Amino acid sequence: MRRFALWFAGTAIGTAALAQTGPCDCPPFGSRDLVYVTDNNGLGTGTTTWTCDHTYVLTAPVFVNPGDALTIEPGTVVQGRTGIVTDTITYTLSNGTPSQRVDYLFSQLAGSLVVARGATLEAAGTESCPIVFTYEGDPMDNSTGYDQRGLWGGVIVCGAGELNTWDGEDLAEGVLDLTGQQRHKYGGNTAPEGSSGTLQYLSIRHGSTSLGINQFGNGNETNALQLCGVGSGTTIDHIECVASADDGLQVMGGLVDLKYVVSAFNVEGQLQTDQGWQGRMQHVLTVTDELNGAGLHSVDLEGDDFEDFDVTMTFMPYTVPTFYNWTALGRGAALSWRMHNGGGMRLHNSLTVAFDHAISMEDADPCDAWELLQFGETQLVNNRFWDIGEANGIDELISYDEGFIWNGTEVVQAHFTDQNNLAVNPMIDAAFEVAEGFVVEPVDLAPTNMAYALELAYYPEDAWFDPVWYIGAFEPGGSNWATCWTYVEHLGLFGEDAGGTGGSVWGCTYDFACNYNAEATVDDGSCEITTCAGCTWPEALNYDPAALYDDATCQWPTEPACPADLDGDGTAATSDLLIFLSAFGEDCP
Repeated sequence: MRRFALWFAGTAIGTAALAQTGPCDCPPFGSRDLVYVTDNNGLGTGTTTWTCDHTYVLTAPVFVNPGDALTIEPGTVVQGRTGIVTDTITYTLSNGTPSQRVDYLFSQLAGSLVVARGATLEAAGTESCPIVFTYEGDPMDNSTGYDQRGLWGGVIVCGAGELNTWDGEDLAEGVLDLTGQQRHKYGGNTAPEGSSGTLQYLSIRHGSTSLGINQFGNGNETNALQLCGVGSGTTIDHIECVASADDGLQVMGGLVDLKYVVSAFNVEGQLQTDQGWQGRMQHVLTVTDELNGAGLHSVDLEGDDFEDFDVTMTFMPYTVPTFYNWTALGRGAALSWRMHNGGGMRLHNSLTVAFDHAISMEDADPCDAWELLQFGETQLVNNRFWDIGEANGIDELISYDEGFIWNGTEVVQAHFTDQNNLAVNPMIDAAFEVAEGFVVEPVDLAPTNMAYALELAYYPEDAWFDPVWYIGAFEPGGSNWATCWTYVEHLGLFGEDAGGTGGSVWGCTYDFACNYNAEATVDDGSCEITTCAGCTWPEALNYDPAALYDDATCQWPTEPACPADLDGDGTAATSDLLIFLSAFGEDCP
């Protein structure tokens, strides 16, 4: 009975151990088969689930149609095909003047994922198992730098929120629906609090495609992530947008909110807003590297639809999102915060470091950033700035531009100083150096100056915001929420060993696993415990002293059916007793 009890216990322990195959419960990336995804002649993805044992390749713009739901499980990699431009079409105005409009002709449209209005995307990754969107053929070995951009389309989510366009609707930029269904239409204000699903722990890299330039000179481009008229019922947090050929994150109208966002090394803005977005963001890191063509602005708050003659007469709803706990990090001659064409913001408790200029407030349109300040819509409250321009002077911190109000500069700067916006050294390591798309000198963005502790009067009143006690995106002395799941960490932004193969070493970081890599700094989901499993019970015939986990294969010696039948005649009789007595007292070998 003792052996049976041991075997039973070994089976239970072995089964539990074998169920634990690593943090992602996914096979190594190199062993996953490819699934090529088309739009299925306009039927889209249908309602389906994508799992991490496959790599999904978007061969064209692929739509999640209205009424359908696409679920993407943690650890899944989705890749997009690069578009191929074969020709361009230019135009001439009736007076013979060349038009600004340019259309590109494609033999292959870039692969994109477009979530239509009325569809949902349930993509909930985890910290140890993020969902990755990248280009087709990405080896996922940390060898692609942020200088590789525009290699596929991007992720576009369309909702039924409110816009300030003339008819309340619009078509997502950079997208073609060749079926004529216009599944990239958004807005309408029929579901301002609706949900387009869940996006959590998503890393979106190397995207953006352009269909051309319109007659007003504005690009018809996708970005890494576009949120178009998305409703406030959508859950979005822990999102990363890196190395887009246009903007990283673009939010067009709606009431969608976001927390824990990284947008870095994108060609134009790290965030661009328009069309009356009045959502909220908190815990945000933007990184602009103007010296290497990775950012004109940290944030571009605009209303270009005024230039396109597609905005309501009142510009309402105004484009004035609310931001708390932002860290905007720059390098070079970039401008950090640009407000123009009717764009504004409510910026609180945020930190801007290392830009040529901090805030530009323009006054060129009938309802521009200047007017939004006069209306009390734009508010700049309790923010900190450092290493701005040459001397952190007030003219370098904030400016009134392109206007004709004689005291415009004085009014703008008075608001800035009256609302406790200050130039204060945060005492952080914000200087980074790059080489060939990788960060070779990292940063530490947690302030050590206690001037960055928050006074009670500046805590957010809106309960949606976390009531944190500090200024900027990172808690002094706390952990860095932008590690363990972001590509910027792999690029070396927070690491010490960046180089030609990336800023971190990928591998199995769990010491209980068979393939534990002591040199790995970022877990790649490859951990497994099957190859070092075996029989761990010494009493068993097939005991394996090298096994770390019991796999329930132990083999035990077979006991005779009648242990007292010593002479093997099938009975326990006097003859068996005599055999026992004759050997009684002898030493057993």
